[in-house]
Amino acid sequence: MKYIKHITVLVALVVAFVACDMQIEKATLNPSGGFTAPVLLSQGPVIINADNSKVEEITFNWSAASFGPAVQIEYSLYATANSETALVGTSFTRSLSISKSDLNGLVANDLGIGVNETANINAYLTAKVYGTKVESVTSNTISFDVTTFAAELRSLYMPGNYQSWDIGNAPQFWETDGGTNVYKILVDMEDGSDQYSYFKVTVARNWSDENWGYNFLTPSWYCPEQNDSNLSVDLTEGSFYVLTVNRSKMTIDKKGVQKVGIIGAFDESGWGTDLDLIYDATENVWASPVITFSGDLNFLIRFNENWDTKYGTDNEASQEVAGGVKLIEGGGNDLLVPSAGSYIMKLHGNRTPYVLVMEKQ
Repeated sequence: MKYIKHITVLVALVVAFVACDMQIEKATLNPSGGFTAPVLLSQGPVIINADNSKVEEITFNWSAASFGPAVQIEYSLYATANSETALVGTSFTRSLSISKSDLNGLVANDLGIGVNETANINAYLTAKVYGTKVESVTSNTISFDVTTFAAELRSLYMPGNYQSWDIGNAPQFWETDGGTNVYKILVDMEDGSDQYSYFKVTVARNWSDENWGYNFLTPSWYCPEQNDSNLSVDLTEGSFYVLTVNRSKMTIDKKGVQKVGIIGAFDESGWGTDLDLIYDATENVWASPVITFSGDLNFLIRFNENWDTKYGTDNEASQEVAGGVKLIEGGGNDLLVPSAGSYIMKLHGNRTPYVLVMEKQ
């Protein structure tokens, strides 16, 4: 009986302690009306150019938020413009720094401002108790001007099973515009396997520099885990993809394409049937068979045999691809061969906009 009495008293004390602890948590972390939001300090105009983008950074500062007791607070800084919102970054201190190069990409691409433009940007903070579901608080909003610039185009590389992991010849793909930090490539990932085609993204044609699998680049789709942390696409869903790497956010997205083709009067049915363009991983182009033009010299590139994804031109020559012409999605004029004869068409899907080269045979 004595032992039972002692156990009963001990249980009662534990219950009382837990009840008190629960009451303390409710009293100190609820309601949110008792919390103090951070105050984001003003930021002057930011001018980004070729001279300062790689060596300078912008630092945002703010006063501390308060949730009552001493807790770890996570701050998230957001920028907005043109009805778009982008996460600048997170911090556990009262400041956050971003390089002018990364800010240029965020404003030009994520906020849709473009390059060589000046725009008014709004910024604000949210603060929350790290690792909990306690309601966050939001700071004031500040405004400042940012002037972007068109940086020199940068590139990445994509070795994978589809090209036998030949790192020395890994297909190269380029930024959508200089300074955006966003890179795109149209590629055929077919490797002859039953399901998954594995690949990585690298900053150079070697394995000693940075190389990224799903442990560094966050994919917007499911990638099965393996020891090498390779990214992958499911070939049962198709092998043609437009892949988009956002180097600021360290994310990768994919969009499936069913067919890449060319259509024109060279076909006996008269603009009735698309001829397939076949991807060559070694040359990193989509090439047509030999096509003969006689009377009508017009043609178009299109995806999925669909007029909604046609590519024409305004006859602007590419400065990066010798003999190439820039393509315009959904608009522009028909493409036109210079003269009657036989041609092989080569589509450079690693450029934005795509570039077409007409090689006369």
